[in-house]
Amino acid sequence: MQELHEAAIAYYNNGSTDQQNLAWQFFCSMDGDGNGRVSFQEYTDFLCRTTGLAWVRREMFQELDRNRDGQLDFWEVLTLYYVARTRTIGCRTCLQPLIGLYFTCVTCFESQSVGDSFDLCVKCYMRRDYNHPHRVFLDSFVLLRSKRSHPSLLLQEPPGDQNMSEQQSARIGWWTAMTAMEVALAMGSLSAFCTIM
Repeated sequence: MQELHEAAIAYYNNGSTDQQNLAWQFFCSMDGDGNGRVSFQEYTDFLCRTTGLAWVRREMFQELDRNRDGQLDFWEVLTLYYVARTRTIGCRTCLQPLIGLYFTCVTCFESQSVGDSFDLCVKCYMRRDYNHPHRVFLDSFVLLRSKRSHPSLLLQEPPGDQNMSEQQSARIGWWTAMTAMEVALAMGSLSAFCTIM
């Protein structure tokens, strides 16, 4: 949560006056009694009123409350605002919000339809606790870097064979994912090297 808090402050400090006003309005709409602090009751009331934030867990209040005083100040609510604006996807298996690192199906990510991505938390992906027809997944950071560096690689789904064993299929998926990751890392290293020059 520390990293998300710092990212929220960075975006706020570098944002336009209009963006900063929107963040302030978000805080004020949560602060029902206008005392400059958001109680747990105000937080839960706000989440119940706001259907767009239905995915936010009630337990997140404790994670946001950095100084553990039982109330949220503007900067703590700013973190929720940032999460709500940028992290509104959940794991397709366990339905937990995906706040940090997560895995995305490359084929679905590249599809033309918005909202068709198939995303998994690290635990569900690690346990292979999902049912999905595609086999190539990359974590969110490697996927973004791969897309920028070598987009044609991401469009390739390994050839499927109806008689292929699950183990063989998994090997092909891992090989493709590792290749994409290596290209992304190599291109990232090259671009970092070029900017140093």
